[in-house]
Amino acid sequence: MLRNRAVTGLFIFPALLLAQQANRGIAPRPAAQDYAAQGSTSGVTYAAALLPSAQVKKLFAFDISKDYVVFEVAAYPASGSNAEITADDFLLRPAKSGEPVRPSDPTTVASAIQQKNLPKRGSESSPTVVAGTEVGYESGRDPYTGQRVHGTYTSTGVGVGVGGDPGPPRMPSPGGYPQDRELLENQLWDKMLPDGHFDRAVAGYLYFPSSLLKKRSNGMYELEYLGNGEKVKLEIPAK
Repeated sequence: MLRNRAVTGLFIFPALLLAQQANRGIAPRPAAQDYAAQGSTSGVTYAAALLPSAQVKKLFAFDISKDYVVFEVAAYPASGSNAEITADDFLLRPAKSGEPVRPSDPTTVASAIQQKNLPKRGSESSPTVVAGTEVGYESGRDPYTGQRVHGTYTSTGVGVGVGGDPGPPRMPSPGGYPQDRELLENQLWDKMLPDGHFDRAVAGYLYFPSSLLKKRSNGMYELEYLGNGEKVKLEIPAK
């Protein structure tokens, strides 16, 4: 019985993964023409649009709009056709030279946002320069006259130290806690473009690191689909 249950579990687990994939993504727009760019190949029309940063800021529990550019991508299979979709089959071509940029997975995005919102290392690890002056009283004999003399002296010194009172521990900003990262990651996965074979229209988001992107001279982004040995170019306005 135990062996049969183990074998059954091997079939159930992939089924659960497929069910999660099918539930991922967002509702596609009524038609491919409702997106800024469209392109077709082998009975499937691919469409995409850039989401304004103001819209991206409101999509998730924590703001990713300053670090990631989000594209809404959809696929519309013709009647009797299937769309095979994988996020890694999409990439953004750079303006002139450089490597093409592939979308970041939600785990990477959520981790980057968490790191950004962790407290920065403060003065507790910075060297501190301290200057001090010492005033004292001394007495002795004049080496020439032999008479006892009295007086004061001063000395100045400079020291470098590390540490000091760091003050109360600094707390992460919103988005910097482990539970914040987990919440954001789940939201990003839920809305991401699903992977798999589909005989109906599907849509979802792709997340690209903004630090690696450059608009083309005509103010467009060039998103490419490279799947099944085919290529579809989508020229998407940056605004």
